[in-house]
Amino acid sequence: MASYIHRMILTTMICSIAYGQDVWEKHTIDGNYGGPWCVFALDIDRDEDIDVLGAAYGGSQLTWWENDGFQNFTEHTLDSYYSGSLDVYALDLDGDKDIDIVSAAHWAQEITWWENDGEQDFEKHTIEYGYFGSHHVFAIDMDDDDDIDVLGATKQGGNISWWENDGEQNFAKHIIINGFDGTRCVTASDLDLDGDIDVLAAAEFIGKLSWWENDGYQHYAEHTIQDNYNAFWVEVIDMDNDSDLDIVGAAAANSDISWWENNGYQVFSKHTIDGSIGGPQSIYPRDLDNDGDVDVLGAARFSNELSWWENDGNQYFIKHYIEPGYSYATGTFAIDMDLDGDIDVLGTAFGEDDISWWENDMATEAEDNELSDSGFALYQNYPNPFNDKTNITYHLQYRSDVEFIVYNILGQTIEKYTIGIVPVGLHSIIWDSKDLASGIYLFEIRMGDFSEIKRMTLIK
Repeated sequence: MASYIHRMILTTMICSIAYGQDVWEKHTIDGNYGGPWCVFALDIDRDEDIDVLGAAYGGSQLTWWENDGFQNFTEHTLDSYYSGSLDVYALDLDGDKDIDIVSAAHWAQEITWWENDGEQDFEKHTIEYGYFGSHHVFAIDMDDDDDIDVLGATKQGGNISWWENDGEQNFAKHIIINGFDGTRCVTASDLDLDGDIDVLAAAEFIGKLSWWENDGYQHYAEHTIQDNYNAFWVEVIDMDNDSDLDIVGAAAANSDISWWENNGYQVFSKHTIDGSIGGPQSIYPRDLDNDGDVDVLGAARFSNELSWWENDGNQYFIKHYIEPGYSYATGTFAIDMDLDGDIDVLGTAFGEDDISWWENDMATEAEDNELSDSGFALYQNYPNPFNDKTNITYHLQYRSDVEFIVYNILGQTIEKYTIGIVPVGLHSIIWDSKDLASGIYLFEIRMGDFSEIKRMTLIK
């Protein structure tokens, strides 16, 4: 069994598919969304399709669009005067198994969470008033106490803080740093894989990309990744498949998108992906062409484009346009919107008041035939990397007995259980990593004689 899993792991890591010319078909969600800044997508109403969230800085709106399962969207306004709405994120914040929303409003000077009652009626709870220059927000279990905390940052003054959840959604503020001036983006991940959550941020005004090492007791030591870099965005992912976490960043004033290779000891070497793109604002690393390596998606406001950079498997990148002439492109995100097995793209254009998604049509005829013959599709888990829990989605064209298995990187079985007879359609598993250590794991779905394995990264 172990040798079989090793062969499957090898296939998962190195298999590549030769695509022809990629095709992106645009579908407008809202063409009159005043000055959109950010887009996020998730199954908000737990009906097994992907909904969309947007933050409109110009129109001071916070909105979600309900997908009817056929990518027809109905608009629901969370707040029609959320002044300077800049960022939005979604997850189950209060542990009641529905999706809540976390957001940041620049002019309202707020960090907020919106409690879902299970019927998608959202109640506003302000975590912090008077958070001057509020710009970005993220949510994760920062202190490993099994509840979700909130992380935020201000552009003016460069404050990075986290708000500790007491388990009842009462939040206590802890400042990580002041004076990291021009903080546009903040995120968190177990960057050094030591079992606690570290913090990363991009500061445009002082020109720094940094990470803060958590000592396990939420005391943080700053480490500079790059100086003289007017950082606008930062993401964490294993770019080179070497089982450590690398960094991807963008600097608008430097016209630069790069990745920093981790040597396994958090010493980082910069590799430029594109050094001549006009004002990259947001990036999203994801395997867009389903060939087993990480590509990079980006929105650039000065060159007015939504583009992606294809990884050849050796971290050499080829640029492809998704939407040139996308006026003042600001936000971007990647997810399988139509659940057809490939990754689609979402974007916002501040200059066009537009929020749209682009349907990916890079699947080959061979892949289509394989799906038709087997009657089965397994999708990449989301989120990935993940902390604590992740969602695994699969589709059946035939009623079948289904089994779910998780392996470690050595091919040893970690968890195995029979789901049972499953009807035709789209189904999801929420997998809880419980007390497992950070690292790379494999998950497998078996349906009769057919099975498929994919890789996922756990960070704690």
